[in-house]
Amino acid sequence: MQEKSDSRSFTAVWLCLFLFSGLFALLQAFILPPLHLPQGVMFMLCSCLAASPILCYGSRTGVWRLYPVTGTQRPPVRVFLYLFSIILILNLLLSLCTPAIEHALRLVGIGLREVTINTASSLSLTLYVCIVAPIVEELIYRGVILRKLLPYGTHLAIVLPAVCFALMHHNFYQGLSAVLGGLVYGFVALRYSLAASICLHIAKNTVSTVLPLLEKGGELGAWATLLLFFIAGVFVLIGSIVVIRRKSFRLPQSVSFPNRPGAILTHPALWLVLLFDTVMLIVLSFTHV
Repeated sequence: MQEKSDSRSFTAVWLCLFLFSGLFALLQAFILPPLHLPQGVMFMLCSCLAASPILCYGSRTGVWRLYPVTGTQRPPVRVFLYLFSIILILNLLLSLCTPAIEHALRLVGIGLREVTINTASSLSLTLYVCIVAPIVEELIYRGVILRKLLPYGTHLAIVLPAVCFALMHHNFYQGLSAVLGGLVYGFVALRYSLAASICLHIAKNTVSTVLPLLEKGGELGAWATLLLFFIAGVFVLIGSIVVIRRKSFRLPQSVSFPNRPGAILTHPALWLVLLFDTVMLIVLSFTHV
């Protein structure tokens, strides 16, 4: 009986996640554009409307109460800066690998579509990217999904939401960045709190919005960008040495994992979500050259 109940509850979760991804794409592509709303306002409406089913599910089922995340509520500032620096350095490494990735894809006749969003073009779009999107995404992927997966193990609870989060972006490079960030956000939500992962996500998106502006600032902007990544690199280096020596940053040990992840990974509704988002990512990201 318990297995059947879990299966039904996860069917609801994955279908709500499918609705989030599908409704967002539908609203963005077909329903809201005829209204000629500012781009930022349109994205905010897409996000809030599409997220309503899964957030309502999380609220009505009490998933936050049933599967609480243990750990302290507020990470120390030095820990926050260390984790934030990790995300920055990971994205820097990704950007450095971009030419090699594109060259490898061209060798097999595949090109990447250019999708650029000028977040500085309007206040509403900046507000969406820096505030609204991180809050909504963290509530869904680290708020509902991660907590729902906790009884099946911390690793699954961190990795699977990160993969779903990445595919949901329907963009190759955004997806790569999102899966790297999602792993860190998941760790933060589990080790500290959901509020901490939201703050970290907001900080990352804000810096990602500011960096293109620095690139347009000439020599001064270039030096500011270099200084930012240099400081982040120092934080990562020193922080990693401290972590290794003290063996810190372990996940909470008080969480029990009575269930095996096999039933989750073979759930048909999960694969519906993964298949839909993967197809959307391929269609919207790649082109034949």
